[in-house]
Amino acid sequence: MKSFKGHMINEVAWIESLSTMLFHLPRGGIKDLKIPLSPSIFSRIWPKPIRSRVFHVTDFEGVWHLGNLQGRKKSISAFYNMQSSFLEDGIRTQGGYVVELDADVLAAAPDDISSVPDKGGTRWLAWDTIFRIMGEKKYLKNMEKDLEKVLVEILAKNGFGPFKKGLTSHEINKAWIALGQEYKKHKKRLYEIIKDFIDGVETVIRKHEKEFRQLLTYYVNDRHQPVDPDSGETEPWDELVVNNIKIIKIHVGPEYAPEYEDDDDIDGFPFKGWDDSRELARYIAHTAKKGIRKR
Repeated sequence: MKSFKGHMINEVAWIESLSTMLFHLPRGGIKDLKIPLSPSIFSRIWPKPIRSRVFHVTDFEGVWHLGNLQGRKKSISAFYNMQSSFLEDGIRTQGGYVVELDADVLAAAPDDISSVPDKGGTRWLAWDTIFRIMGEKKYLKNMEKDLEKVLVEILAKNGFGPFKKGLTSHEINKAWIALGQEYKKHKKRLYEIIKDFIDGVETVIRKHEKEFRQLLTYYVNDRHQPVDPDSGETEPWDELVVNNIKIIKIHVGPEYAPEYEDDDDIDGFPFKGWDDSRELARYIAHTAKKGIRKR
C-alpha cells in the first residue's frame, strides 16, 4: 500500500507570476484583467462564508496535498458535477481519486471558469469570464467602469499621466501593459503597484457587493448545468473555487480501488472504492442535489 509520507507535489497545472499575469492583457480593453478571489477581501466584505459539500478530482499525491490544505485560506478548484471519464483521467492531474469535501465557496459556475492560482494560493478570474459567463451585464457595466478608474488612478500615480478626460478602454489597455513593462525589474515599485491594484479592487467589490456576491455564488443554490441547444449536452464539469476545506471521504476509482481492498482507511481518512466511475459520477450528482438550500 502507498503512503502519503514523503510525497510532495503541487497539483496546480500552472502558477504564473502575479507580476506577469496582472499586466497580461492580450485582448482589447480590460477583458483579460484578473480579479482576485481573495479570501481575506471576501471575509472583510462578507463575514459569513457559504459552506457547501463539494468534490475535487486529483491523483494520489494530490490527496496528500489536500490534507495539508485543510483549514487554510489557500483556494482550490472543486465541482458539483463531472462526467465520469474526467473522474478517471483527471483534469490537471492523472485523476482516479475524488475527494469529498466541506468547504467555503468563493465562486461557482455551471462551466469551467479557468481560475488561475498565484504563488500565494489565491485564485484569479479574468474579468471577461465574470462578465460573459457568470454575470448579468446590466449590473457589471458600472463595475467595469469603476475598475477602469482604478487602473487610471494607478497609472497617473506612477507617472503615466496626466490623462485626457475620457480615456478609452483601448488606451487604458495599452498604458497598463506599458506600466508592467516599465517596472518589471523594480520589485519594490511593482509590489506597491500590485498592492494599490488589490486595494482598489476591494473598494470596487465593496461598492457593488450585493450584485457581485450574487453572481459569484448563485450557482450554489442552482447546481443545474444548462443543456447546449446545438449538441444537446452539458459541459463536462462545473467549477467552484473553494477554501477552508475539510476532507470528508476519499473516493477511489476502479483503476486504483483494488490496491485498498485490505485497508480500513487511507492515511486516516475514510474511503470508498468504486467498480464503475459512472456510478461514482451519479453519487456525486445526487449528493450535490441534496445540498441545494431552500430559497
